[in-house]
Amino acid sequence: MITATARRRANPVAALLASLFMLAVGAAPLDARQLPGMGLLEGSVTVAKPLGPLTVYAYNAERRIGYMVYVVGGRYRATNLFPGQYEVTLRGTVGQRNWSLPQQTVKRRIAAGKTATADFAVGDVVAPPTYVGGMTYPDAQVQSYDVIYPPGPARDTLERVCFGCHTSSFYPYNVVRTYPTGRTQLDRDGWGLTVDRMAHGLGFFAPGKPSYFDPLLLSPTERDALVDYLGANFGPGSTPRAVRQDSDPPLDEAALAKAQIVEYRFPNDPKNEEEARFTHTPDFDGQGNVWIMDRGGESLVKIEPTKGRITDHQGHGGGEFLVTDRDGTVWYGGLSHFDPSKNLHDEYKFEGKPPRGIGISSLVMDSAGDIWLSMLTGGGLAKFDRKANTVVWWDVPILRSRPYGIIVDHDDNVWFAEYHNSGLGRFDPKTESFRHYALTVGAPTNIRRLGVDSKNFIWSATWGSRALQNGALYRVDPGTGAVDEYPIGIPYANPYDVEIDANDTVWIATDNHVMKFDPATRRFTSYPVAERTDIPKLAVTRDGAIWYGPRNAGQSGGYGGAAAVLYPDKDAIETFERVREERRPGRRL
Repeated sequence: MITATARRRANPVAALLASLFMLAVGAAPLDARQLPGMGLLEGSVTVAKPLGPLTVYAYNAERRIGYMVYVVGGRYRATNLFPGQYEVTLRGTVGQRNWSLPQQTVKRRIAAGKTATADFAVGDVVAPPTYVGGMTYPDAQVQSYDVIYPPGPARDTLERVCFGCHTSSFYPYNVVRTYPTGRTQLDRDGWGLTVDRMAHGLGFFAPGKPSYFDPLLLSPTERDALVDYLGANFGPGSTPRAVRQDSDPPLDEAALAKAQIVEYRFPNDPKNEEEARFTHTPDFDGQGNVWIMDRGGESLVKIEPTKGRITDHQGHGGGEFLVTDRDGTVWYGGLSHFDPSKNLHDEYKFEGKPPRGIGISSLVMDSAGDIWLSMLTGGGLAKFDRKANTVVWWDVPILRSRPYGIIVDHDDNVWFAEYHNSGLGRFDPKTESFRHYALTVGAPTNIRRLGVDSKNFIWSATWGSRALQNGALYRVDPGTGAVDEYPIGIPYANPYDVEIDANDTVWIATDNHVMKFDPATRRFTSYPVAERTDIPKLAVTRDGAIWYGPRNAGQSGGYGGAAAVLYPDKDAIETFERVREERRPGRRL
């Protein structure tokens, strides 16, 4: 648990571990709600020496469902497992230095209404060094930050100008892979062309649009020194490296003892390596189900949690975002509509010869059911008017705004993350006016997504920052423009999304963690997830379950696709049926 202060950027302080709560971790509480027909798994874990936090992952290959719980006080317990055969694995914890510990696996059968046990013992083992971040870097040398990035003025420039959009291991991992997990190999001249394109070229190659960052941030002298630095340290012959993790984010054992993560997995097709699955945005229909976008396989995947069933609608996909209607239909991509009951797929395009696709990044519905679209690459904002059956476009008059994540507030104002402008934008549909709210100053900072609470305050986070990717959470007062800042306390983190639950608790998606922020106490609680990944989008249910897709675990890690859910209190689960929080703006369909 971390305590943060507002705006003055005081360093987060690790809270004391609440060990008194651990006395009864191994046994189910008296008021635990075990669903009918489900089973339990529990056991003990002994270690020869302290190894840091451990986890247990139980996987049912027949149903393709995995359950992850945390080992606290030498015990673990998983609830509400579907009956069947499981592989139960003890392993390290993602986001901690012990993530690379050797794993132990045993087989157990889970029966309805019964408790299975699996005990583990760990000898005198040493975890090899691991690296930071939510991307997988196979065969990389793991080195300290100062070894990979020799200190000096050129490094200062790199951190100030370039780290707002790129992770700490992006430069040293010299392997050609799909962006953002890899890059083209470049010599000094190649780096020079790249830096110049970032500073002076058209962002996303969009005609008439500005460059990725303000060229005034980089003097000619700094530019030449930066190019020399990149060429000398990250040229085509350099060894692929990743930044070593030298410290662990603090964890709250009392919170972890109560928590459980469930994953619904859909593997890669071994015959089609070009379409590795990587999942992005989850949402809930009006029938208790979860839908998630699989960008790699270009499919929409439906999860029926009450039945433990996964239905893969291949050939219906593209883009990265979706929203569902109460009738069970899905809006997604740019701009498409899918009716699973009739297997019908409509795609909307701008008129012209030939018709032009509607390239969007995110979409959200307002109180009238119209759909607002963020046009990242085109720097625009658009609305699909359902009654008129047309799309209206506004060019955002804010330099480098490039709308990415998008929401509507309680007054149907449209808010968007300004991807390359270090802030948030607001559009008033009544007056058709825009307003910019700066989150950071002095360096370009990537802003990905945002949320709104019951008081109409807007919350967001910096995906990248000049302080070595140490992201922060921000709260914006729309009336006064005041901005409060809360550092999240995870080195090199890249917080991506912010969602608010029915109690105004703030949930943050960042590399390898789902985080909770309590505005009343200003405390963060981190929940490490089941695999190394970034998390581009959260979705919060009415009963407080947090759904997400582990994107980069699939894109670069070979994990396949998954829809995952964090239950902060596994003993409070009353149903697996997924119901959206209807009181949140953007949920009035």
